[in-house]
Amino acid sequence: MKVVNSIRAFLERALDLVTMSLFLILLFIGLYAFYDAQHVVDSGKLDDDVLAVAPSAEKDSFNLDEMKAINDEIIGWIKINDTHIDYPVLQSEDNAKYLVRNYKGEFATMGSVFADYRNNKLDDKFSIIYAHRMKDGLMFSDIINYNEKDYFDSHLSGKVYTEGKKYNLSVVGFAAVNVANADFYNVERYKDDSVSAYIAMAPSFKYASGVQVKAGDKLMMLSTCDTDARYMRDVLLVKLEETK
Repeated sequence: MKVVNSIRAFLERALDLVTMSLFLILLFIGLYAFYDAQHVVDSGKLDDDVLAVAPSAEKDSFNLDEMKAINDEIIGWIKINDTHIDYPVLQSEDNAKYLVRNYKGEFATMGSVFADYRNNKLDDKFSIIYAHRMKDGLMFSDIINYNEKDYFDSHLSGKVYTEGKKYNLSVVGFAAVNVANADFYNVERYKDDSVSAYIAMAPSFKYASGVQVKAGDKLMMLSTCDTDARYMRDVLLVKLEETK
C-alpha cells in the first residue's frame, strides 16, 4: 500500500510540474506575442528626430541635408492628406533593404517607404515607391481604403518633397493588379515615358479621378501588397505638379 501511495504522490507531483511548465510556456508565448505585436507597431512610427525636420502644416518645406543627417539614403518625403501616408522616402541599391529596415536603417518588421532602385531618385517622369500594408493603419495600409468610392473621392491630394523641389500630388486612379502580369512595374521601360505608363495602367483602374495626363507629366505609382492574394498589389497612380 505504501508503494502505491508513493507512486500516486510521485505522479501527482509530476502532473503538477507538467501543468506548471505548460502554464509558464503559454505565458511566455503570450508575452512574446504581445511584445512582438507592439514591436511591429512601434517600428512603423516616426521618432522625434525626423518629425522635428519633417514637412508639416506649419512648415511646408523640406531640407534634405537635415534628413541625410539621419540617413543619407533618404531622398524625399510623401504625404497624402487625411491619411497615415506621411513618411520619408528611402532608396538603396536594391528593393530588399528597406522591406525590413526603418528610415534609420535599423531592422524593423514594418520596413520603410522606398523608391524602386532603378529610378533616378524621384526625378524620373515615372517612378514607383513601395511600402508594406499593415493592419494597424501605418505605412501604405490606407491604400486599401481606396477600394471604397467615397474614400477615393475624398482623399485625392497631397504633396511630395525632394531635393530643392516641392510637388502638389493629385490621385489619378486606383487599381488592384497582378504584379506578375503588370507590365508597368517595368520601371526602366517607363521612367522616361509617363504617358505610356499611364496608358498601360489605365485599363486596370477600379476608380479614376478624371485628372488628365499628357506628355511631360510626372507620375508616381504607390504600390503595396494585397494580403488576400500573393501576387496581387493595390496601387495608386498619382500626378505630381511642381509648385513653389
